[in-house]
Parts: sequence; structure tokens; C-alpha cells
Amino acid sequence: MTEEEAIAIVQESVRFHADDWNFPSEMRERMKRLLEGPKAYGEFYDRDLRIDATLMRYSSPYPGVRAVQELKDDPSVPIETIRAYFLGVAWAIIGTFMSTFFNSRFPSIGLSGSVIQILLFPCAKFLEWVLPDWGITVFGVRHSLNPGPWTFKEQMFSTICYNIAIYTTNSYGMILVQRLDVYYGLKFVNFGYQLMLTLFVQLMGMGFAGYLRRFSVYPVKALWPTILPTIAMNRALTRPEPKENIYGWTVSRYRFFYICTLSMAIYYWFPGYLFTALSTFNWMTWIAPDSVVLSLLTGSITGLGLFNPITTFDWNVATSSYAALSQPFFATCTMYFGGILGGLIILGIYYKNMNYTAFLPINSSSAFANDGTSYQVQKVVVNNRLDQTKYQNYSPPFYSAGYILTVGANFCFYPVYFFYIMVNQWKTIGQAYVDFYHGLRYGKGNYENAMDIHSRLMAQYPEVPDWWFLIILVGAIVVSVIFLKIYPLNTPIWLVFLVIGINLVFAVPLSFLSATTGTNLGLGALIQVITGFLLPGNTNAFLFAQTLGSWALAGYGDNMVQDLKMGHYVRIPPRAVFRSQIGTIIITVFVAVGTQDFIMTNVKGLCTPNQPSRFTCANDGNPLYASSLMWGLLGSDRMFNSLYPLFKWCFLIGTCIALVFLFGQTYGPRYLPGVKDQLRQRLSWRMFSLLDRTLFPFVASLLWLNPILVIQGVQHWAPSNMSYKTPGFILSYVFMYWMPKHRLAWWEKYNYVLSAALTAGVAVSGLIIFFAVGYNPKRLEWWGNTVSGAGVDGRGTGILEIPKDRGYFGPEKGTFP
Repeated sequence: MTEEEAIAIVQESVRFHADDWNFPSEMRERMKRLLEGPKAYGEFYDRDLRIDATLMRYSSPYPGVRAVQELKDDPSVPIETIRAYFLGVAWAIIGTFMSTFFNSRFPSIGLSGSVIQILLFPCAKFLEWVLPDWGITVFGVRHSLNPGPWTFKEQMFSTICYNIAIYTTNSYGMILVQRLDVYYGLKFVNFGYQLMLTLFVQLMGMGFAGYLRRFSVYPVKALWPTILPTIAMNRALTRPEPKENIYGWTVSRYRFFYICTLSMAIYYWFPGYLFTALSTFNWMTWIAPDSVVLSLLTGSITGLGLFNPITTFDWNVATSSYAALSQPFFATCTMYFGGILGGLIILGIYYKNMNYTAFLPINSSSAFANDGTSYQVQKVVVNNRLDQTKYQNYSPPFYSAGYILTVGANFCFYPVYFFYIMVNQWKTIGQAYVDFYHGLRYGKGNYENAMDIHSRLMAQYPEVPDWWFLIILVGAIVVSVIFLKIYPLNTPIWLVFLVIGINLVFAVPLSFLSATTGTNLGLGALIQVITGFLLPGNTNAFLFAQTLGSWALAGYGDNMVQDLKMGHYVRIPPRAVFRSQIGTIIITVFVAVGTQDFIMTNVKGLCTPNQPSRFTCANDGNPLYASSLMWGLLGSDRMFNSLYPLFKWCFLIGTCIALVFLFGQTYGPRYLPGVKDQLRQRLSWRMFSLLDRTLFPFVASLLWLNPILVIQGVQHWAPSNMSYKTPGFILSYVFMYWMPKHRLAWWEKYNYVLSAALTAGVAVSGLIIFFAVGYNPKRLEWWGNTVSGAGVDGRGTGILEIPKDRGYFGPEKGTFP
């Protein structure tokens, strides 16, 4: 490489990655110094210039991507084999069953992709050993039951097959709230209703993925950090494992996995059934069980869990808030301290008794009546519509301080993420819009003029045309219109096109956020406000818009785009990924709906607070039901202008936060060094030294702080609390910060295996416990299973008593807004 070529590459890279928060800062500074010339740079200029230029042209600037990539490709390696399809679909069925079965449990249990890939590999090796080399030839290509040794690409192809199916179907929450008697109890929600709804919702998400891929697959900046551990683990599994001694550890990955899985499957009987206080370890409340203050500060059930350093001995609880052994520590740390900030805000709301929160538990996702009991919507609804007379004689719904913060922070989040990403990353997103238009108008390929090695290697495979995805999207829209016509939902057809239009605008920055930070969020709060204004009093329309608009398009489309990026990194042909996704979706829809029907029919006490197996719906049915009361039944106008007027200001607060960070991070690096030099000259040495140790580092940290992660930490409350976050933060510090720095070799070999093994052990044990002692509940009554809920933390008492003379709090009956 000549010096001129290297300089041109480095110049383009500095310009292209100027707004890339994942680009290594030391590499960016080195490249800027290289462009100043050999005299300014000093020794090793020629070497470093060519190394950086070669890295940018033939590799990746991101260390995580470099750790899992291969810079060559062999198109002749088997990929879409019969055994790869069989294993991928089989494990997709199992994963769908598990995630659907335990979705209403809090915390939920599931088989993540990292767990299934560990289990998939020995199955593949078994088939490699037993299957004969029988096959047929189709269009000149032979398809054999056993084409030879199991390959890395087959492993990744099977991984992509099941990965799209292990998420709970997006329609489950809507079906749950509509069908169960504890919520709306609608009798027309039968199996056919569930199947039709689930099918077109899932397929609409896939059709939308064809739009999002321009923004979240092909750009270099869309690195998707959450998929890198999956690729790393699969590479490790399919390569011969050398015998090595790492700090005295000689056990193989597989033996380590099965030892840990078996150990956890046995151990989980203690926090899962025999000694449940180990799970919700609110030990500080045991000191004074009737102390309201102690309960709300340290409690794990309805408290905040703020000052409890040891909150659980349950792996499922410890990892329920953060992917502690895979998510980057800086992201976990930022969200954790955002969570602490959220807890302090909740305390302020509660002790100010804003919106009568002091009469209720401080942190709950449920809706309450003005007598402190759970809100019963049947008392105010006639023919699925709000009856004003019954409403005035009963109560408006009231919400806990934790839930109010969660809703308000959701409203803050949308302007923060939209403005921050659209301004900060406009060059990348704007170019993707241009490429999307040129692709539809002129047939421009996705890999034309690509600068990264992955796109150049993928250019040899035929791309999936945009119209394939468009046909799926249009077909799903047609089915959704038919669905609204044949079922009595009283929902206008234009709502389908409205939520699609909202997603066309807002899903792009949301998807890019997922691709760059690893977060995965929906458009729920935005959709619910708009629906509540347009269709007040129509709960079915609200639930339909939430299901279709918040997750089916942006969320589920994101999951599919993530798998497209995985195939991009490992050179799986795009059309092979497309075939695997569409086939798996159709098959697993039937599995998901069958499992949902079984759960709602056979689990006794489903979605009630004291359900023995913890199927309380605290994280799916309850919050969706509460939202449907707020925005669907009462409507956004009543919520914003009468009941909770603070909510409408949250959008402005979020906009201001975004503008402050954009302004500071754009102009701060340019002007703050000069301001610091002026202060050095004007202030005394003692004062400047004090500021240099305190204020200056704090201001400097704001220049790289991602406000989106802070808001995400603030909003993650009700029903979650710090009891679910603190153990995840500790685990993340140990395994994602300390271990890579001090025990890197051990971390590289065992970290992801340990996470997968413990999660698999919990899943297996949880399933056995449910069918052994939970399906027909066999209660084990002793102190270790009752102490957690025996005090105020379990009862969820407010700090203010309900007035005895009236029997309720809040406005007088007949004057409700």
C-alpha cells in the first residue's frame, strides 16, 4: 500500500467515523495525528499509517468484531443442509415453547440463543455420526442427509433459524388481557382469533425488516454488540479445542457447561421452591417487618430495593435486568446509575403524595381503585365502552409512584433518542435513506460502493430483493384488515396504516440505537398516547395498536434485522437467511398459540398476585392492562389534562435533555480546553487543583455519556426495582470489567459458557418444578417460604392510611375527571 493510498483511507475513515461512539477513541486520536504528517507524528509514522489503513480496508475498527470475524470466505462450505434445517427448526419449537410458557412468570424464564447453541452442537455431532450419506440432486446441487463434518456455517444457519423464534410472540400480551376474566374477559377471543392475530403480526414484522435492513445491517457502524458473543461461542464450538491450562483450569468447555448446568438445575430447587426467600432476599425488612419506611427503601417485592447490597441468590433474578455476562460494562454501569436516579425521583413523587401515590405501594405495575384495591374494569364498562355513570360511582384508576416514573420516563425517552440519534448519526442514516430510495427506484444493490470487508465479501451472494419483503408486508396488511372486519373489535382500518406510518419514521433511529448500543426497545408509549387521543374509550383499538405498532414492526423487525447482521458477519447468503426466517416463523406461530392456549386454560390463578408458581403477569398482562385503562379507556386527553398533567411536559423535558447533550458534546471538545486554560491562569493553584479533581472530570464524562442509556436506566421500574439491578451490576463488574482485564484467557474460554450453562439449568429446573409441584399447586408452608411476603413489603402498604370516614382517597365521587 502506497502512502497516498493509506492517507486517503485514513482521511475517509476519520470523516466517516467522526460521530461513531463505538469507534475506539485512542485509534481516532492516533489517526488524526497521522494526518498531521510524519514530522508531527514522530517515530513509526510509516508503520502506523499503513497498519491503520489496512485495518480499515481489510478488517474492522471494532475490537469485538475483529475478535469473531474471518477475513476470507469459502462459498462451497455446506450451509442449508437438511440436518441444519431440522435442528434449527426443532430447537426453535422448543425455544418458542419455553419463552411463551414462562412469559407470564415474574421474573420470566427462557432459553436464550446462547443456551440453545450449546445444546445444538452435540445434537449436530450426533447426527453427523449416525446419519447415512443419502441424498438427492436438485438443479445440479446434491442435498445429502450427511454431507460430512458439521461446519461453522451450518451451526450459524441453525442458530439463525431458532434465534428468530425464541422471543415471545408480540400478540401474547393483547390476547392475555382480552381473554382472562381478571382483565376484560372477552369471550370471542378463541383459538382461531389467537392464531390469525399472531400470524399476521409476526409476518408484518418480517416484512418491515426489509425496510430496516438498509439502516441497521449494511452500515459499518451498525455493529450489533449483542450478537458478537453468539458468533464467538459458535466459532469456539466448531473448532478443535486445544488442551490447555488456564490459571489451573483444564476442564473443556463442554464438560464445564454440563457441570454448571446440572449444578444449577439442582440448586434452583432452593430459590425456586424449597426456600423462596433466597430469591426475593429482602432480609433487611425482616429486622422490622412492620416498618413502612424500611420496606419501601429496601424491599424487593413492592419496595425500591435501594439500600440492600445482597438482594438475591437466584440467578434468574440476578440477570433479569441486565445481560450481565455479555453486555458491555459501560452500558450496564450507565443504566444502573440511571436506575438509582430513578429511585430518588420515585421517593420525591411518593413523599410529595403526587397524584395520591402515598396511599398505594411505592412500586407496582398494577392499577388501583381509590380504596386501595386492584382496579376492576368490569365495574365501569358496558359493551367494551366506558360508562360515565358507573365510572363516577366507582373510581378512576390510580398508579404507583414507580409506574408514574416509568410512564413519564418513556415519554422523555422518545425525543431524547429521536433527536440525539437523528442529529448525531444523520450522515449514516441520511445515506441509508438515499440508498433505500435508489434500491427501489433504480435497483441499486446493497453492497455497491461498500468500504468494509464484510460487505465486499457478501457481494458474491444474491441479495433478497426489496419486493420480497414488500409482498409479505402487503399480505400481512390484507390479513389484518380482514381480521378487523370479522371480529367485533370496533377498531377502524385506518389505524393499521397509522401505526405503519409512525414506525416508518420512528423505527429507523430506534433500530440504529439497537444496532449501536445493544438495547432493544419499542414504540409503546408513543403509540398509546396517539391512540388514546384519536380513539378514547376504545380499549380494543388501544390493544391492537400497541400490539401492532410498538413491537410487531420496530421490535420484532429489529430481532430479524439482528439475525440478518449475524448472517452478514459470517457470510450466510441473504436468501438462505430469508428462507429460514419465513419458514420458522410460520411453524412456531402454531407452537406459540398452542402454548398460550394451554397456559390460559390450565394454569390456576394465572395473573393473580399470589399465584404459587409466580405466574403473576407482573411484566406482561398487568402493565398492558394498566396502560389500556390509562390511555385506552380514559383516553389521552383525560390523562394529560386532568389526571396526570405532568406527563405532557415529559416530551419537552426529553427534548431539552437531547439538545443539552447535543450542544455540549458538539461544542464542548472545541471550547472547553480553552476555558480550562483560562481558568488555570485566573484561579489560584489551590482552587484550580480542586476543580481539576472534581468538576472537570465530571464535565469531561458528560462529553462521552450516552443520555439514551441514562433515560433507559431511569425508566426501568415497576415492577422491577434495584433488587433486580444490583446483582446484575455486580456480576457485570466482575465478568465484563475485572475478568477481561486480569483473567482474559479464562474469560475468553469460559465466560459465555458459564452464562449459558446457568441459564439452561434454571430453565430445565423451572420446567420440572412447574409440572412436578406447580401445575397442581403443592404449597410448602414454612418460614423460608413466607418470610419475604409476611411484612409490609409483601402487603404493599402505603405511608398514608385511607380516610376511614369516606373509605376512599382522592376526589369526591361524582366529580372524577
